[in-house]
Amino acid sequence: MVITHSAIEFPAVQLLGLALDAASLRQQVIANNIANAGIPDFQPLRVSFEERLSALTASNRALAPDGLQKLRPTISSDSAATPAIDQQMVQLSANVLHYRALLKNLNAHFELLSLASNDGRR
Repeated sequence: MVITHSAIEFPAVQLLGLALDAASLRQQVIANNIANAGIPDFQPLRVSFEERLSALTASNRALAPDGLQKLRPTISSDSAATPAIDQQMVQLSANVLHYRALLKNLNAHFELLSLASNDGRR
């Protein structure tokens, strides 16, 4: 999700967009893991985003808009994990809830922008 309008290019909106991208990609990866769980020697995949974001914020570096683009979610092999379907289903449910929470937060942000641009009138 790339939001390009200059009036709404706030780091929070860009970060929410990247988090939504990560959640969407994670949904696809988990579905792939479930579909291939019965295949011998299958290595499940995982999406990396939150860990990299935590590392960036722990290093006290500012979340500048150009720096956020370096945080794009990536897919990697999770060789330590076993593709247990029940665990993947739990991850899928948690990811759906996470995605919905991100959307709710983004909608609230845009509602505030709308209120501000309409002088507080809906």
